[in-house]
Amino acid sequence: MPLFPESKTFALAATVAALLAGPAVAGPAASVTITDAWLRPAPAGMSMTSGYLTLRNTSAQPVRLRAAATPLARSVTLHRSVVTGGVARMEALSEGLVIPPGGSAVFKPGGNHLMLEGLSHPLKVGDKLSLTLSFDGQTATTAVFEVRASAPDEAMPAGMKMR
Repeated sequence: MPLFPESKTFALAATVAALLAGPAVAGPAASVTITDAWLRPAPAGMSMTSGYLTLRNTSAQPVRLRAAATPLARSVTLHRSVVTGGVARMEALSEGLVIPPGGSAVFKPGGNHLMLEGLSHPLKVGDKLSLTLSFDGQTATTAVFEVRASAPDEAMPAGMKMR
């Protein structure tokens, strides 16, 4: 019996949904390259984690990252951390994130990030997880994210306190 039988059911449902939606959302090939894709560990008892990556727009037009998904999480949302009065809080990027022509968007601790919630199982250092990124007017792109140890403290802005 699988350790997480519900993840198999969820993965099957997500695959069927993707196949049914595939032709309706297909567009031109993605003009975004993805590098440095990684996730924080999510030990047993934690059902959420954050993800980081760098996106580079190789086209002459702006590109909007609209969403991300994986069958191994109930939801993946785009967020940014902002510091007000020395206290960090998250804001949803509900309109997505525009990457200018020839520009980059860096997702890093203390800045833009992906929030994965409702994980189907714990994530440990060395695990790999595929996430599909959706862009307006382009074919979705899948990237492999590696689970890495937490970023060093100096990756957080000076004076930032988590609440």
